[in-house]
Amino acid sequence: MTPETRTATVRRDTRETQISARVTIDGTGTAAITLPLPFFKHMIEAFTKYSGMDVVLEGAGDIEVDAHHLVEDVGLVLGAAVSEALGDRNGIRRFGEAHAPLDESLVRCVVDYGRRPHVVYAMEALHGRINDFDVEVIAEFIKGYAQAAGATIHVDCIRGDNLHHIAEAAFKALGLATREAFRVIGGGVPSTKGTL
Repeated sequence: MTPETRTATVRRDTRETQISARVTIDGTGTAAITLPLPFFKHMIEAFTKYSGMDVVLEGAGDIEVDAHHLVEDVGLVLGAAVSEALGDRNGIRRFGEAHAPLDESLVRCVVDYGRRPHVVYAMEALHGRINDFDVEVIAEFIKGYAQAAGATIHVDCIRGDNLHHIAEAAFKALGLATREAFRVIGGGVPSTKGTL
């Protein structure tokens, strides 16, 4: 991690997945994503675009078994790269919130990058398949990302009917909230405790 660019690279290799991610926090929202799950790739691109980060991510895994392992591990690797790029987190706003609509769908996301991983995932409407992709495993990405990034994430589907619209609104809201949380607003640790 370099303070000037807030950049980090993380790699994870297991018997189930092989994933690498390079993150530049202060980017332009540019994504270079290589994943064997086209819909999930599209979601990571949306998150990247609206977070303002630049992300280079390559992943492969045992998707012939299930998408779960790859989706969760992408969350873990991307979250770990974000955490490393943030460094000591001094000066960041830390909190962020956003609503993202997509046609009939509306999703709210509220984040705290204060090193307290927790997820509240109220996305009951996100149930079913888009092509071959089981959208329920998106929850595993959020959980893995929150754990590795040291983030509390609340994501709520306020309304929606179309699975693609709901999922994409969720990733856009996560990106927008994250962009707000990463904004540098001054020196010092963003905590009344004096440490994160």
